[in-house]
Amino acid sequence: MSYIMMGLGWILRLCSQLTGNYGVAVIIFTIIIKAVLMPLTLKQQRSMLRMQKVQPLMNDLQRKYGNDKDKLNQEMMKLYKEKNVSMTGGCLPSLLPMPILMALYYVFYNMSAIDGKGFLWLNDLGAPDPYYILPILSALMTYLPSLLMTKATQPQTTGDEDTPQMNMAGMNVGMSLVMGFMALKFKSILVLYWILGGVIQLITTYFINYRPVMEKRRKAEITEIELEKS
Repeated sequence: MSYIMMGLGWILRLCSQLTGNYGVAVIIFTIIIKAVLMPLTLKQQRSMLRMQKVQPLMNDLQRKYGNDKDKLNQEMMKLYKEKNVSMTGGCLPSLLPMPILMALYYVFYNMSAIDGKGFLWLNDLGAPDPYYILPILSALMTYLPSLLMTKATQPQTTGDEDTPQMNMAGMNVGMSLVMGFMALKFKSILVLYWILGGVIQLITTYFINYRPVMEKRRKAEITEIELEKS
């Protein structure tokens, strides 16, 4: 962790020296970090899409072997192998940003150079936002990417099968509220980093996951309507 902190602190100080403003520096810094993590982010999102495609087959197996857990596990593993789906492919990449966020927490809290430095409406990047704008934005930028991902990866269902989607929606809201609450106490520069990362995540999720899936569903609906008319 100490090496990560030293590296992140060095990059941030370099960005501030080049721009002369810590607010602008954290924007460039966030873009650099997200660019480095982009391959893992893309891997995670593609893994989730593959998981979505095999979800109907998984449901069939659960109905068929629901009373035989050993057989169900064997068939699930066989299905994952045939469809090139990894159970950890979507989870492990999503865990990597957390150590970076924790490292940044210590970097920013031990960096006295940001104290008293202003940016936009913020008079002090080293203090929490007194107008509560950043906490609200942090909650939104935590919720919106998760919302798009949920809509893209969850199949359209009705009846009792809506329960997993409702649970996921509740988790998204809960996580967003937690991040917004923590942002009330965090230094503004750390919350600003989280918000900017959320904006980048929102854009990538929209173009890589949400938009292609919605277009595919729309085409399927048009095809179904045309078949009904004919």
